[in-house]
Amino acid sequence: MMTTAMKRTVFGLAALVFAAGLVMSQQRRPDGPRLYRVWSDASGATHLEEIDISTKGRVLIPGVVMNYSGNTPPAGSEKLHNTSNRQFAITVYGQIDVETSDGSKAHLRTGDMSFVEDVTGKGHRTLEKGSQSVFVRVPEGFDVKKWAAGQ
Repeated sequence: MMTTAMKRTVFGLAALVFAAGLVMSQQRRPDGPRLYRVWSDASGATHLEEIDISTKGRVLIPGVVMNYSGNTPPAGSEKLHNTSNRQFAITVYGQIDVETSDGSKAHLRTGDMSFVEDVTGKGHRTLEKGSQSVFVRVPEGFDVKKWAAGQ
């Protein structure tokens, strides 16, 4: 049988664990998935930007189309190229280094996403290291920043 003092100790520890979990859930986790946006400006330069998605609720995206890329990188992916469609590229396995024409670089790990929308411009290059990706094409007018913000 638990004494009153033991019950208070157990309750205190439970409250401490709960509070610690609450604090940790509010902090950005560097090991969590990341979202990168690859886009071109009016002058044709392609840029790379990280968008925070760690604490935002997101809605479904109507009209998406999904496909898959295997272990072999597409021919020419190490050279500057453009994407054919505005789409999410989700790294499901391996690692991918992305570099845009403005010199920005990102190292994508398993679970990271990039939103690639440089259908025009100077392009980006990808150096894939045994990676596999899923691509989710989005409809015209989709705003990744509003989606990432949960709007």
